[in-house]
Amino acid sequence: MTTPSLTSEYATLDALETRIRTHRLYSETDDDVNASVAAALRLTGSEQLIDIGCGTSEFLALLAERGHTGRLCGLDTSQSAAAAAARLPGVAGIRAAAERIPARAGAWDFLTARHMLYHLDDPLRALREFRRVVRSGGTVCVVVNHARACARTRDLVTAVAARYGFREPPGMLNRDVDSDTGPAMMRDVFGNAEVRAFDNALVIPEPEPAIRFAESLFAFCGVAPGATGYSEVRADVEAELRRWFAANPGRRWRDPKGYTVITAIRT
Repeated sequence: MTTPSLTSEYATLDALETRIRTHRLYSETDDDVNASVAAALRLTGSEQLIDIGCGTSEFLALLAERGHTGRLCGLDTSQSAAAAAARLPGVAGIRAAAERIPARAGAWDFLTARHMLYHLDDPLRALREFRRVVRSGGTVCVVVNHARACARTRDLVTAVAARYGFREPPGMLNRDVDSDTGPAMMRDVFGNAEVRAFDNALVIPEPEPAIRFAESLFAFCGVAPGATGYSEVRADVEAELRRWFAANPGRRWRDPKGYTVITAIRT
């Protein structure tokens, strides 16, 4: 049986883009995590900023669209993600690990790490590396999810996947990293932390987007694309979601979620 990994999950950005699109279209309270991070940083536009775990590079694109003139860089272990950053005018894309950033000490004014610390076995090691590459007086901003964010959908996928022998693969999610633990980790490394929590929920009104979102979580439940049993898991997940909507006319699939933006000054 093929076992998913972070490498395989982010070899393309398709599943990530599905998750981002779902959150953008179906959040109960209108919210934009990229705008929340930008607001927390209070950027003037001239700072040198590196985004760790840049993914689709939506955050860097936002800064570029706002006319940011300082040096911008996206770093990710995924070649697809690094390439997405490099395609943005005036933005560098680097393929590297968060624990080994190819930069001299104090090279950056600002560092952002959105929704990526929970992919690391040793998040404190990465935070210490963040501290190394940010100048004295510079800012590090991380975003972590609430514990069990979107657990309703994930629990459904997990239960269906288990029928076919699939289990959560090791090394993809570090459940010790969330909104409850993140602030203490930042204080341990930086000695300070400013915390802003954002509570929300997905509210999906019809089966098709709920099915697409559920499928975008398959790898985190052990179901790799092309694996024997993939189509059966998808068919069962689809059937269960369609059955729920049919049994609950007029109701929306509600799945609580949230995240926390944590900023720290490098003293």
